[in-house]
Amino acid sequence: MNNQLSQRGAALIVVMIMLVVITIIGTIAVRQSIISLNIATNGQAQQLLLQNSDAAFFNVEKEDNLIQSLTASGMFGYINGAANKDKEMVFCFRGSESSFFDIERASLIYWEAAKTQPTKNALGSDGYCSVSATSNNFFTSGRRAVMTQVSVKFSSQSENDPFYGMQYGTDEKGVKFEKNKPVKVFAVSIMPTFSTESASSIDECLNSHMSEVSIPAGTTVPSNSTYRQSVTDCLASKNIPFTSQVTEYLIAQDFV
Repeated sequence: MNNQLSQRGAALIVVMIMLVVITIIGTIAVRQSIISLNIATNGQAQQLLLQNSDAAFFNVEKEDNLIQSLTASGMFGYINGAANKDKEMVFCFRGSESSFFDIERASLIYWEAAKTQPTKNALGSDGYCSVSATSNNFFTSGRRAVMTQVSVKFSSQSENDPFYGMQYGTDEKGVKFEKNKPVKVFAVSIMPTFSTESASSIDECLNSHMSEVSIPAGTTVPSNSTYRQSVTDCLASKNIPFTSQVTEYLIAQDFV
């Protein structure tokens, strides 16, 4: 009788040990599946962000859009000239819109001397992508997953190099310099649904910061001011998933 009880007790212990081992193996398998799913999701998200930024640059370089961009109401022509150096033309890339750029739905953001924060609504606020706005579709596709904000800027930073933007050319009179006009185009794509930040907090990064911060000489801005941050600095500080690309173009003609 005692032997039978001992055998039953030993069998119970073995079964319990097996259950524990199976539970551990199952837990590890679930964890590995979750990790693999997270990796696949992150990879897909990164791919979507890059594709949307690339789509913005494709539209910038598209022949029909480029011709319009060089006019006085275009994204290059409007901010051309010494008076608009270091001002950023900002607009949201709305994939559902038939036109890539519309001056009536663009914004200007820039620093003025003696100001402690940038001036951002000189043309209104319609140019900034908005997570909190419900009346406008700021997403690049019907999936409503990615927003892409584009900024255009004739930067004065290049003036530190006296030969920047110059190319050699010749004519019957000899060698001469031809001055090109360097312009930067920034594309910042975000996925708001992947962030725990509030919609208003994400909007603040998009509508109150420049892609390339240019503070006029002599302007005193506190070193701890968040307005010293660029758009990407702001997004990164709030752990908002994003990708940022910048392309520099040399415009080798006078604007109309």
